[in-house]
Amino acid sequence: MKKLVFIVFFIRTMFPVFGQPTSIKIWPGLAPGTEQREDKELWTGKKEVTNIYQPDLTVFLPEKKAEASSAILIFPGGGYRNLAIEKEGYKIARWFNEQGITAFVLKYRLDRTEALQDAQRAMKVIRQNADKYGIDKNKIGVIGFSAGGHLAGNLVENNQSFKATDEIDNISERPDYFIGVYGVFGDVEMVNGVRNYKRLEAHSNIPPTFLVHAVDDPKVDVKQSIDLYNSLREKGVPVELHVYEKGMHGFALETNRGTEITSTVNSWSTRCLEWLRLKALL
Repeated sequence: MKKLVFIVFFIRTMFPVFGQPTSIKIWPGLAPGTEQREDKELWTGKKEVTNIYQPDLTVFLPEKKAEASSAILIFPGGGYRNLAIEKEGYKIARWFNEQGITAFVLKYRLDRTEALQDAQRAMKVIRQNADKYGIDKNKIGVIGFSAGGHLAGNLVENNQSFKATDEIDNISERPDYFIGVYGVFGDVEMVNGVRNYKRLEAHSNIPPTFLVHAVDDPKVDVKQSIDLYNSLREKGVPVELHVYEKGMHGFALETNRGTEITSTVNSWSTRCLEWLRLKALL
C-alpha cells in the first residue's frame, strides 16, 4: 500500500495534471552560487515574491491543444526587485492555456546575471522535456514584461555563456519566438559621469519578434521598443510593433484601468494571437 501511495505521489510530482499547475526545479541541486545563501524568500500573498532563493518553473498545461503544439516561457516583471508573478506570470499562463499553448512561468533570481543563467537553464529544461509535455521543441517562445522583457531580450541576444552543470546545458537555449511587453530593452551605463543608454544588440539570429508598448508609459520610455523594432528590421528579423497612445505601465491583461484605456490597450492580446497564427504557432 505504501509503495502504491509513493508511486501516485511521484507521478503527480513529475507530471502536471490539467488545470493543476505544478512547480519543477530547473537545477539538479541548489542553483549555482547559492550554496552558502540563506533562504529569505518572501511572498506577498500569491501575487508577488522577492528575495528569490531557488528558481523554479510553474507548468500550466492546457485542457485542449494540438499534438506537438507550441509552448511559451514567461518572465514576470518587477524591476529585478521582486516579481509580479500573478499579474505578469500565472494570469498570462492561464490566458495562453486558453489558446491551447503550454505555458511555463519562471521564478528567477533577481541578480541580473543570475536571472540570465536561470532563463537559459529554463529554456533548456523545457526543450529537453518537450516530448513529455507534448510540445514541439522547435516552437518554444519567450514573453517578458518590463524587467522580464529585459531578461527575455538578454536571452534572445544570447551574449553570455555559463559553466555547464550537466548534459542539459548542451541543449540550445535560443527561443523560437520573442514577445516583449513594455520591455526594458537595454541598460543604462555611466560613461565619464554621464548616463548612457546602451540598447539591446540586435542581430539576424534573433527570432521573430512581437513588441507592445504605450506612449504614456512613465517607467519605460516607448522609445526602447521603437529602437528595438528599427534595429531588428534593419537586420532582417521578422518583427511587429504595436504602440498605444494610452496604457501607462504594467497593463498586462488587467481590466481596472478605466473603460476607455483598458478596451484599447488590451487589444494587444488579440493582435498577439493574430501574429501567432501568422507564424503558425497557434
